[in-house]
Amino acid sequence: MTVATMKSNTWNYTCKLCNVISKALTVAFMAIVAFGESAGRARAAEALWREGYHEEAKRLMLSPKEYSKDV
Repeated sequence: MTVATMKSNTWNYTCKLCNVISKALTVAFMAIVAFGESAGRARAAEALWREGYHEEAKRLMLSPKEYSKDV
């Protein structure tokens, strides 16, 4: 086995490992963002509910994607 072959094999394994780590970190980041958005919507709905905007709070929690289209 030559040095060039060893370098090529090592590089391929390293790239595969980097891809796996990159995908895992991307998924983790997306999960954190989704959790933060959900928590923010819950806080906003609670504030709306407390102010007496019950229908708006209900709409915000039950159909958040449709609500964001209206805004």
